[in-house]
Amino acid sequence: MSLTRKTSEIVADDLEQQIREKSLQPGDRLPTIDQLAIQYGVGKSTIREALSQLKARGLIQPRQGEGTFVSQDAKGALSNIPLSLSGDPGELIQLLNVRRLIEGGCAATAATEADEQNLLRLQNILKKMEAAVDNEELSRLYDIQFHMAIAEASKNPFLVRIMETMSDAMNATIRDSRSLWLYKSQQQNRQLYLHHLSIYEAIRLHDKELAQQRIEAHLDDVTEALREYLKPGPAPEAVE
Repeated sequence: MSLTRKTSEIVADDLEQQIREKSLQPGDRLPTIDQLAIQYGVGKSTIREALSQLKARGLIQPRQGEGTFVSQDAKGALSNIPLSLSGDPGELIQLLNVRRLIEGGCAATAATEADEQNLLRLQNILKKMEAAVDNEELSRLYDIQFHMAIAEASKNPFLVRIMETMSDAMNATIRDSRSLWLYKSQQQNRQLYLHHLSIYEAIRLHDKELAQQRIEAHLDDVTEALREYLKPGPAPEAVE
């Protein structure tokens, strides 16, 4: 498996740099996929991959029937992107492995220790996540909040501290790994929501084995999606 820098990452980083330098301003409409493909001299699938990365970083937002626009909160999104991690698939896989080790224990402990207040917190986040399936910026925010709330439900301050220490890295894995699932349709966002709902249900039932199994399976699916993405060959088509 090659972990070399992909053309789509170079395109994504170039567009990101244009947003950083304000050549592209919040609210600006990006050129079409066809136009970008000509501009960069690459295939349309490469442009779709690049746009999916920018969307998952919160830098752009597609609008049905109108095109793709620079997000109004692009400045805030840029401040949340750790440049040392962005676009490095090898580090993403390593970070996902670390998350699996830590969050499996968090979920198992939360299933034993969570009280009604913790369950209500998780439930409220899930309601917001479901309502935001068509808004990737909000969906990613609730994704992060959900995983942090599980750590808090463990009632173990050391687990919470570890998760807080990992917050930047976790944000990077959530941002970039979600890009492999999204940009194709709202259904992909809903699938991620259902993953989180199943984890919550196991915690609500106080089934520690099931909670750990489900969160590990969720992270395994994300890791596998990343590995598939890195395999040589054409990228999957995205809905325009």
